[in-house]
Amino acid sequence: MPAATLKGMYGRLCSKVGCAREAVATLTYDYGDQMAALGPLGVENDPHAHDLCAIHAERLSVPAGWIVVRHETLRA
Repeated sequence: MPAATLKGMYGRLCSKVGCAREAVATLTYDYGDQMAALGPLGVENDPHAHDLCAIHAERLSVPAGWIVVRHETLRA
């Protein structure tokens, strides 16, 4: 089934290539501060953010020297 059809059926999908899981978190980043922030799924789709499924949110890695800020609701 095409991704566009899946998106219409299930809401927003994970933005990782080849992943058709439903998004549960939104990733934003700031290159200047070398920081990535992972929080609950944003209310609206933001072209400057990346929606991730639970698996990809858990496996998130960033470049060496960067910090990750995770919203408390995403901690197990």
